[in-house]
Amino acid sequence: MVRAERTRRVAASTARQTFSQLLTDVRRLEEPVIIEKAGVPVAAVVPLSILERDRRWADERAQRVALLERLRRPFQDIPSEEIEREAETAVTAARQQRRKRDRRR
Repeated sequence: MVRAERTRRVAASTARQTFSQLLTDVRRLEEPVIIEKAGVPVAAVVPLSILERDRRWADERAQRVALLERLRRPFQDIPSEEIEREAETAVTAARQQRRKRDRRR
């Protein structure tokens, strides 16, 4: 079940007075809390699980970008438009083959 993420907002003065309880709530509920000063969001207290998840996602994204750069390197002298045209041709051919195969079944 996907839980709608709620983000509680707390004034900085309240956060300072109830910091221990705020930390307990963040850990127990696994929901971030935004700290506001004069009604302006200035910081957030987030569960460690969210921070770790975001770091994992950032690492995975960096790995994917690096892979894409390595794959693109051999084709660096070929215009992007030509690569896109060739890719579209290959995708169209693959889809046609799949349709023919599916019709035979």
